[in-house]
Amino acid sequence: MLRRHSCRCSAVPGEYGAVFMKRPAKPRQRWKSPLQFGLALALVLGLGLAVDPVAERFKRRQMRNGWQRFRPPHETSALLLDGPRLWGGGRDGLSLFDWRKAALLSLPPGTPRLQQVRGLLLDRQGVFWVAHHSGVERCAGGAWSHFDGAVGAAQALAQWRNGEVWVGGEKGLARLEDGAFRLVRNSAALGFEGVDALLVDRNGDLWVSSAHPLRGGAARFTASGRWEDFTRASGLAHPSVASFFEDLEGAVWFASGFGEHGGACRYKDGQWLTLRKKDGLASDRARLVYQDRTSRFWVSSETDGLAVRAGTVWRVLTPRQGMTGWEVKSVVETPDGFFWLATEDGVTRIPGGAPELNGGAAP
Repeated sequence: MLRRHSCRCSAVPGEYGAVFMKRPAKPRQRWKSPLQFGLALALVLGLGLAVDPVAERFKRRQMRNGWQRFRPPHETSALLLDGPRLWGGGRDGLSLFDWRKAALLSLPPGTPRLQQVRGLLLDRQGVFWVAHHSGVERCAGGAWSHFDGAVGAAQALAQWRNGEVWVGGEKGLARLEDGAFRLVRNSAALGFEGVDALLVDRNGDLWVSSAHPLRGGAARFTASGRWEDFTRASGLAHPSVASFFEDLEGAVWFASGFGEHGGACRYKDGQWLTLRKKDGLASDRARLVYQDRTSRFWVSSETDGLAVRAGTVWRVLTPRQGMTGWEVKSVVETPDGFFWLATEDGVTRIPGGAPELNGGAAP
């Protein structure tokens, strides 16, 4: 077998013509490569020594202030309190926490593997419902059942005053009748594209909305069976409505907006109030409104963080203060006084007494 070797040679005159001799390597070539390697190694070690203390200080600072960040799960759209457990749902399916120990748990045996979980519901009978891209799952007594939601990819769930479970999705609105979901109103009848949010208020009215940027909208189905539309002409800041919330006074809030337009809109007895960035929000595009037990208001944006109002002081929280993501999609307050926040890049746990929630300085 012939083996080819490469070498640098020079021709030297000889008796039989030119004789090729191997040229000695230059001394510089012997140490240039090791020197480069050493310099690179020193640079990497130096950066590591510089960055590691910063990362450790940041981690200790968050733990000292009681903040915790969970990844996985990553994108999380919904949270639901279920006794000592806290369910989460998002792009990669269901997740489960022990909120007392602040620990991520393994899913119970038999839990279906789902994707794009957008809505969670624990009904008055203690039955657990999940809205996801392929329909609706129900867990009763540990046994799971699948339902075709009749709305395509399911986005939201609610239980009406008579106990019926309703689901909203890309094709419209449906309710459970005789063991099956049946379409009540499609997008054409609703007047907007799909259903992204549902809320049953204390009066038994069902609120329905779409967050579609061009063909969004909101409507109310009253306990008496009458439909009422809410538009810009009615007082709504923007027809794209991502979620609803009923505050302690019984007012319904619309988290609305697209692009640079929208706001958090409060509606009660025909009167409107809209909060925007100029009032202290992180952005005019609101994605969620929440009021906790101490009456603090929380309003999230899509890309600019979460605004929290304690008294008259607004404070905007972002990943710079320790959040896992920029967009808060769901908030749950657990009995121990902690808040769990679902974001587009993980779950954040914050103690209720954190100074950041009470107008204090950043950690």
